[in-house]
Amino acid sequence: MDYTSIHIYGHLLSDDILHEIETDLSMLGNREQDFNLDVSLTAKIDNAWSSLRNDWKLFAERNMLRDPYGTKSVRRLMERFFSSLDYQLDYQPTQIEANERKFDIPYICPELGQLPVIIVGDKTGDVELDMMDKCTLDQRVKGEHRQKSPHATMLDYLNSTEHIYGIVTNGQVLRLIRNTGQLVKLTYIEFDLRRMVEEDHYAEFCLLFRLMHTSRFSHSSDDACIMEQWFNRSIESGNRIRAGLSDAVQKAMEILGRAVVCGKGDGNEAFRQAIMNGEANSQTLNKELIHFIYRVLFLFIIEDRNLVYHIGDPDKDADYDRKVHCQDIYKKFYAVSRLRGLSELPHLRSSRYHDLWEGLMDSFHLFEDGAFGAPLCIKPLGGILFDKDTLHYLRYCRITNKELLEAFACLNEFKDEKQNRVKINYSSLDVEEFGSVYEGILEMRAVITQGTSVMDWGFTFGAGLDRKSSSSYYTRPDLVQNLIRTTLEPVIKGRIAQCQTTEEKVRSLLSMKVCDAASGSGHIVLAMARTLAWYICTLRTGEDNPASQDYREALREVIQKCIYAVDYNPDAVELCKVVLWIEGYCAGKPLSFLDHHVRCGNSVIGVTNLDTLLKGVPKEAFSAKNKEAKKKIIDLNKEALKDVALVQDGKSAGYAMTLFSGDIAIQSIDSEQVGLAGKVKEISALPEESLLQELTKQSKWEELMQSPRVECLRRACDIYTYSFFKQFKDEDFISQFDEETNIFTSLDIPYTRTVYNALQEIKYLDYTAKEMEGLQVLSDSFKHEVNEVAHVNRFFHWCIEFPEVFADGGGFDVMCGNPPWDKLQMEDGKWFVGKDNTIVSAANQAARDKLIAKLETSNFKLFNEYYVVRESIASQSRYVKYSGRFNLTNRGKIEMSSLFAEICLDFSQKAWGLVIPTSIAFGDSTKYFFEKLVTENRLISLYDFENKEGLFNIHRMYKFCLLTAGKRQDKPREVSGGFYLTRLDHLLDPNRIYKLETADFTKLNPNTKTCPVFRTSRDAVLTKKLYNMAPILVNEETGENPWDIRLATLFNMATASSQFKTRQQLLEMGAQEIGDKFNANDILYVPLYEGKMIWFYNHHYGEFPLENVQRPNSIPATSIDTLKNPNSALRPWYWVKQEDVQAKLVKTDSKGNITWQWNHNFYIAFRDVTNATNERTCVASLMPSTVGAGHKAPLVFTSRGLIPSCELLAMLSSLTFDFIVKQKVGGSSMGFFMMKQLPFLTPEQIQESGYGRDIVERVARLCWFNHDLDGWMEELRKECPKDYDLPDEPVIWDEEKRAIWQAELDAIFAHLYGLSTEDLRYILDPEDICGKGCINETFRVLKEREIRELGEYRTKRLVLEAWNKFGFDN
Repeated sequence: MDYTSIHIYGHLLSDDILHEIETDLSMLGNREQDFNLDVSLTAKIDNAWSSLRNDWKLFAERNMLRDPYGTKSVRRLMERFFSSLDYQLDYQPTQIEANERKFDIPYICPELGQLPVIIVGDKTGDVELDMMDKCTLDQRVKGEHRQKSPHATMLDYLNSTEHIYGIVTNGQVLRLIRNTGQLVKLTYIEFDLRRMVEEDHYAEFCLLFRLMHTSRFSHSSDDACIMEQWFNRSIESGNRIRAGLSDAVQKAMEILGRAVVCGKGDGNEAFRQAIMNGEANSQTLNKELIHFIYRVLFLFIIEDRNLVYHIGDPDKDADYDRKVHCQDIYKKFYAVSRLRGLSELPHLRSSRYHDLWEGLMDSFHLFEDGAFGAPLCIKPLGGILFDKDTLHYLRYCRITNKELLEAFACLNEFKDEKQNRVKINYSSLDVEEFGSVYEGILEMRAVITQGTSVMDWGFTFGAGLDRKSSSSYYTRPDLVQNLIRTTLEPVIKGRIAQCQTTEEKVRSLLSMKVCDAASGSGHIVLAMARTLAWYICTLRTGEDNPASQDYREALREVIQKCIYAVDYNPDAVELCKVVLWIEGYCAGKPLSFLDHHVRCGNSVIGVTNLDTLLKGVPKEAFSAKNKEAKKKIIDLNKEALKDVALVQDGKSAGYAMTLFSGDIAIQSIDSEQVGLAGKVKEISALPEESLLQELTKQSKWEELMQSPRVECLRRACDIYTYSFFKQFKDEDFISQFDEETNIFTSLDIPYTRTVYNALQEIKYLDYTAKEMEGLQVLSDSFKHEVNEVAHVNRFFHWCIEFPEVFADGGGFDVMCGNPPWDKLQMEDGKWFVGKDNTIVSAANQAARDKLIAKLETSNFKLFNEYYVVRESIASQSRYVKYSGRFNLTNRGKIEMSSLFAEICLDFSQKAWGLVIPTSIAFGDSTKYFFEKLVTENRLISLYDFENKEGLFNIHRMYKFCLLTAGKRQDKPREVSGGFYLTRLDHLLDPNRIYKLETADFTKLNPNTKTCPVFRTSRDAVLTKKLYNMAPILVNEETGENPWDIRLATLFNMATASSQFKTRQQLLEMGAQEIGDKFNANDILYVPLYEGKMIWFYNHHYGEFPLENVQRPNSIPATSIDTLKNPNSALRPWYWVKQEDVQAKLVKTDSKGNITWQWNHNFYIAFRDVTNATNERTCVASLMPSTVGAGHKAPLVFTSRGLIPSCELLAMLSSLTFDFIVKQKVGGSSMGFFMMKQLPFLTPEQIQESGYGRDIVERVARLCWFNHDLDGWMEELRKECPKDYDLPDEPVIWDEEKRAIWQAELDAIFAHLYGLSTEDLRYILDPEDICGKGCINETFRVLKEREIRELGEYRTKRLVLEAWNKFGFDN
């Protein structure tokens, strides 16, 4: 939208939201009632406008002699203005203190949560500056003690407090600033009050009123204020633009692709011939179309932002008139953007002409060829984007005006979900939104159909990867900015503080190296570049809000020197370069050389330290078709490793040991890497002010990377990595010795010896031909094989690709990113979707495996495709597990995101931060990684988000976090944390964000040092109190196990499925049903319990349907009538052999001696599948030991006896214990490692309390309601004293009585855990303590269900009644 006096920076509000505010009076927050006025909105606006105009006349006629800075007159003007918008400004005579700092904030608004307001004079006191009309909001004004400009002061204050918005004004200009970090040119709305009044822009004042009225910033409970709601809607609007741009790119590429393939020009025919001759294919055209789109988008943006020419002031730019003239010619005849306008004119869409395409090629040529662009003052840009041969086929094709304009129409506008036409505003389009282009490209696979005539040829896009399968998710800018704030900015500030002069500070910042190891389209790495550039620019200019051209020049320099990025997808790498080129573009200068810093490869697979090669290939790397082949390669490698050991022993003893041949001695590769690093640094230092300089730099780098010495190093790394990928077979182990030529043909296979052979060839480079006679070298065919495998799998050797970073044990200063979130495993069910749905719908994994095996004969092509993918994943998994790179995250089901976290940990010298699944903080497979962060005091912050409000385009229940860490230090850090956040402004809520010392992690999770999960700061304090009352269940460090606990599972539902039988299968076997069991040929089958079948004190909670239907995911609760029948039998889905169950209850040593055996008639089971936001999180129950249990119903065995078992079950089932569990479960599973670290009162504590009998008697009545637990009751009766009041028969199910007994147990354990009355009331219902609508949440779901079903929160009433009954009220 075009406004005269309103300007939006950093997209605080999007164009369409702003337009909606202006025009849609029914919009939420924009309705008359949303302003809370006692007069009509129109009258209120008119009164405010009239008041401002009258006050402005007096302001314009003021006497400056008595007020040289204008402060007094501005304050009078703005105090009245804010009053007309219903603000109640509270003047602050002294500086405001926040976080041990003082800030010059002269006004606050108490009714708006202390909203800060800065009002300053409109004069600087500097005559020259005042003459230049510089805005005082960006100047450090004379006569004031403020060290920063008003704008920078406000931003600093917002960064240091929980405030989201602040207002600064000098009477002439008013700005609303949002807290989004230190990039002060971003994210604020500016109102030019002078122009608004003097030019009588009443409509724009109406919009100002709607945006700035006090009601915009007030909010109740947990709802965001109206302005923040509009900001979040603008983010969603940006998502729509991104989706529209993605769709536009796909449609445009398809139109142009079809035009190329089916066109009648000579160039079109030449391309078709190339297809038929095998010289080109569909991917060739797809690649050119991608580069075409990148080129067009680049030009759209620099044209619409008026950046093609850099024209200085008329009195300072000697070529001013010529540049202006050339710019006019360019805009009129050559601008690529004009084709968007022409696409709106239907009469120009002619199939007879193709002059627009030829004109477009001329426009491209301006930026390709210096001689061609010189007459228009345009210098060539270079880079692959504007290389003359980038559009090798495309530029010579004939594309009609109709086809070209149809394609550009797609790039001009799109239809939203309401079918409204939305124009794409390229001038305000954030290049981060180019991520949508990347996502669109992932979804496309070019397909060319050949025909006998031109008319028969076809082109289309088939399905490629989707965003989900590629784990590619767009990262919101505000998420990125929070990462930057906690990682990069502290490092920058630390560097600046260590330097004295401005030159030293700038030089120090330009020497920094920052990286994103999974960069995608470059969104995050660009944010890091912007941050560095802003700091550098402010240092150079001395301004808090430097000019655009100064900032761009700094950004270009930062991109050249500081930025590193890697991505697996080559198209993403190219787009990342385009994004960096756009942002760092400076008119008259070529595109920066980025090939040496922005690379394509698999960040996870490859060598990171050349000394790894000298250790040889580990035996675990090898995989083979059969056992014999595997033994052969392991034996060969073992012999080679012995030679390696000799070399290493000699090296440690100080001897110059030889390696495999008499004249080769390789002690260390450090010197090779250091030498390579030195050469790369020399190339990086070369200037890039002209295209010739840029091409020279590129040539020198390519020459170095393709040099024989580097090739030898890379080949050695490739062979080492290939060892993990090759499937060895018998024919690989054939070697020959030719007696006539005396030449030995070695085994050309990847293992330790060939790794060393590749390294030896570095030495051979200095040999003469005669010296080379008789020496063993790798064959050309083997080298080619290695190159092919490395290329296909995109091995990425960090120490070769970025030698200047990793030489001498170096690394990056800061790493940030949003890595892939998928698992490194073959998920057969997902892979076969759309390929073979019978395999997808198989009953279990065993059945699925059988169907896959049949494919080898029924559909070999699909079988082979599956096999190749499966082997590739298996190879990557072997590399991750055994290469030595990932010692902290290579366990269990390997998460790709966790691997990238370990990369950051290893490669970052100062700090790193990732957007990553929250499981990194408490998952069993990553506990060693997180323990390292805690014990080495590296952890800085962890903010967990639930995706309820769609921060990512994934399932709304998905949890992810912002994780930041620093370098190792001895002093404990204060860690900032928050869980269950759903909006970015929650990061500023002191009730949600809590502080813990790293030592607290050890106290709360001593075994794993993983992260506790607190919703609020109060939860953190209360949980620490509960941990002080009781030891953890099993302390793995000290060996303490007060309950003598053993945790176990009986049957894995996936891997043991072949042992299970369904009811239908048993009946077909002729089995006889006996109660809840089956007898088949004298083999007894017993029920297999699953977690979903149990609830508190209820092992009959749910049962499966009797009908022969497909296995349901959820099951209904057992009816009350059935529960009341003590003879009823539970119906599972599966049965298992009783002998298989009994075998699981005995453990023996290698000699067959029994080491453990369970001889009791019961188990204690709990649900593994759970969630902290469920009604209850820890769900436990007794069950008879005559049944089996799946792995989602883990078992707890204690040898302390029947009475302690009752006490343990009651404690597991108590509300207080469940409150603790809710703070520890961050995902959807409660694993053994979590259970071991929960605080359990000891048996002695319970017995000494005197409440043992009360507990046992109530547990007995709750659990024994069915005869299948008769054995347990008999055991309990034998152990209990005679005076215990135990039931004689199963207790008939009674909901009311059971609720009372359970509430009494809850009250007892709340007391034993040391809760006060207030603590208990808080756990039961936080609103009782914290007020209505508070964010604290303990058992809200339980409360809401009981109110809905029972008309009251019964549990709360009964527990508090029991609390009073026992006399616990204090």
